[in-house]
Amino acid sequence: MRKLKTNWNKIWRYIHLTFGLVLVAYHARIAWYHNGFVDSVWSADVDKFVSTTLIFFVMWTGLAKWPVYPWYKKRQNRKRREQKADLAAAES
Repeated sequence: MRKLKTNWNKIWRYIHLTFGLVLVAYHARIAWYHNGFVDSVWSADVDKFVSTTLIFFVMWTGLAKWPVYPWYKKRQNRKRREQKADLAAAES
């Protein structure tokens, strides 16, 4: 059986997608109100929560899932290649 690899980028991606989908549902309800599909919009408490908390989490989880790890890994691999080349040159 294949083991699934979990890293921080995947974790942040799913957190970001979850909060983003809630934000989409929030805005869809507002659009439905303006198109006449529903009779009411969100309360002021919900609007305050979305504008202060939810959008904050969507923005920062989006930045957190930015692919920093591949850059780090690429740098580490370059260092290892340089060490191997130096070692091979020293042995020759």
